[in-house]
Amino acid sequence: MTVSVFDFEAELSACAAGDRAAFLALYRHESPAMRALALAMLDDPDAADTVLHETFVLIWRNAAGYSPAIGTARAWVYSILRYRASAHARQMRADGRHPAENTPLPALDLPANAPAGTIAGALAALPGPQLDALLQAYLHGGNPARIAARLDRSEPDIEASLSAALAHIDGAVHA
Repeated sequence: MTVSVFDFEAELSACAAGDRAAFLALYRHESPAMRALALAMLDDPDAADTVLHETFVLIWRNAAGYSPAIGTARAWVYSILRYRASAHARQMRADGRHPAENTPLPALDLPANAPAGTIAGALAALPGPQLDALLQAYLHGGNPARIAARLDRSEPDIEASLSAALAHIDGAVHA
């Protein structure tokens, strides 16, 4: 059986050249996961759909600006999504609405035997407090004081947890 691997870099390069089929392929491949992330960050289906739309408009318009020197194409795509979702969350807070930061974190279905040297393996090996702090920062954003309040922990504890979690992931992936 042949397993096909989606080539984000090639599809993004084709998008930069105006290839609508490549853009559609990227959308079909990644939009379900991207919408799930936006929904986890905002806890509002309409806002998640808006963020997803804005993200793909920005991908289409700015695909030529992607450079492999700044990271993988997939990471670049998701950075746009996170930026847009964070902006929407700030606007929701300013409007008196509360984005998903007050909802429980999603359960991660990480395999206990995830291979070393992978993000999944590194996340699976993190102690609970570090993983919780990292998920809060990634999904709900905010500074360590805000994360500390959400998790009912001290700000120095959150800072230490985030630093240790990122160092662990970096060490695992670059080992």
